[in-house]
Amino acid sequence: MADCGVASRRECESLIQQGRVRVNGEARSVMPVLIDPTKDIITVDGESLGKGHGEEGTVSDALKEQGKVYYLLNKPKGILVTNYDPSQRKTVSELMTGVKERTFPVGRLDMDSRGALIMTNDGELANRLTHPRFGIEKTYIVEVDGRVGHDDLEKIKRGVWLGPERKGLQGAVKTERFRIAVLGRERGRTIMEVQISEAKNSEIRRVMASLGHVVRDLNRVSIAEKITLKGLKVGDFRALTEQEVKWLYKASSPEFHNTKRAATQSWYEAKEMEKERKRLAREAAEQPRKKAVTPVAKTPSHEKKEYRPRPQRKGKKPFVPPTGRNAGKPLGGNFLGRQRLGIDEHGESQIRVEHPLGDAAKSDE
Repeated sequence: MADCGVASRRECESLIQQGRVRVNGEARSVMPVLIDPTKDIITVDGESLGKGHGEEGTVSDALKEQGKVYYLLNKPKGILVTNYDPSQRKTVSELMTGVKERTFPVGRLDMDSRGALIMTNDGELANRLTHPRFGIEKTYIVEVDGRVGHDDLEKIKRGVWLGPERKGLQGAVKTERFRIAVLGRERGRTIMEVQISEAKNSEIRRVMASLGHVVRDLNRVSIAEKITLKGLKVGDFRALTEQEVKWLYKASSPEFHNTKRAATQSWYEAKEMEKERKRLAREAAEQPRKKAVTPVAKTPSHEKKEYRPRPQRKGKKPFVPPTGRNAGKPLGGNFLGRQRLGIDEHGESQIRVEHPLGDAAKSDE
């Protein structure tokens, strides 16, 4: 019923429980209800769906699925991203004028935000584009009050703890790492480019508010990198091309996500290695250069070293005869002393040395 454009899946379940749906004329209010879409006749409030062959070969109404359609809408501000609003506010479904198929928005976009929004009736693609495990990135241009400094950017990249999305819910959650870059700064505001692959409610606004910055403008400019708003005015929509639809299926496949994640990891490791090489080169350049020392070969302990005589002194100190009680006595008990004083082997001096003080310096003996 949802594929035929009756209502959303939850609304269709509500219609069945209310007894407003009949299968071959019989009301069914208990789920699940198993049918054959090629034979069984489905009616909602008396109105049948499609054309087919009924009982006894007569032509009757049967379930007929709608064709898949894909549109890109440039959502303006002040429009609610839903197909029905009890408060009678304007919704995105009212902007899809001329589209016969029942389409629904894919993903979330705040009422005060604007930008790219996919409208389709393909439930499988919608699930793949919104589930975080498929890693579909959305790019936003965000304008906030104040100056977002380096410390705030590092906090956002590492992840920020947020409270529950709605009142009544418990537990805090931490955001995944943002890919964020500053595009420009003016007086009192900062313009940034943010890429995320999550689907938390008002995530960017809540992250900026936790750091003390109010978001003034939030514009989603691309989905899955290649689906952009180029040439599309605010409030207009266009049909996605066949190549764009194939790209969305490819970009949301687990194989593509794993390949991209591995490539990102290798790029990050190469970048860190390059930073480490630059750091080591910078430290080596800052250290003072040491003179090269030529290594001296050590002589093995078992080899005898060559004997080198001690160089003789150029001058000798003049001889001063002893004074006091040793005056007039020959000095030196070794060979060199005797040779210097002219003493023979028997201890008798061959040279008579006169003391400068004369007889006054002689001993009492």
